[in-house]
Amino acid sequence: MSNTTSQAKNQSESRLNVLIIDDNEQITKMISSFLDLSNHDCTIVNDGKDGLELIKTKQYDSIVLDLAMPEFDGYEILDTLKKEDPSQISKIIILTASSVPLETVKKFKELGVSSCLQKPVDIDQLLSKITSVTG
Repeated sequence: MSNTTSQAKNQSESRLNVLIIDDNEQITKMISSFLDLSNHDCTIVNDGKDGLELIKTKQYDSIVLDLAMPEFDGYEILDTLKKEDPSQISKIIILTASSVPLETVKKFKELGVSSCLQKPVDIDQLLSKITSVTG
């Protein structure tokens, strides 16, 4: 088997199903394009309530979650999951534009959140976090 064939086989075996919940469409398009190029499946939702519904009804390997969204934000998604399906929290990578105090990051970790990254995000770092959720 050639090296290229081997790499393609490894990529298809490790293809991840990722959910992105972020109201910023430019960010979701950028992350989605990058994940597609990295041979991963990606679902985009620009509304917190719709995102929570997808978490409840479909299986995702990793969930990229924005904290600050209008109406139903990332904090509310985390609170709902904490009560209804805590097993989903370990799949979450928080992505936020605002500065998150160290104490809050510590609380996210205690809750079971995989990672907390600040925008603008290094896309390679994000991909590394996404793949490490399942690894």
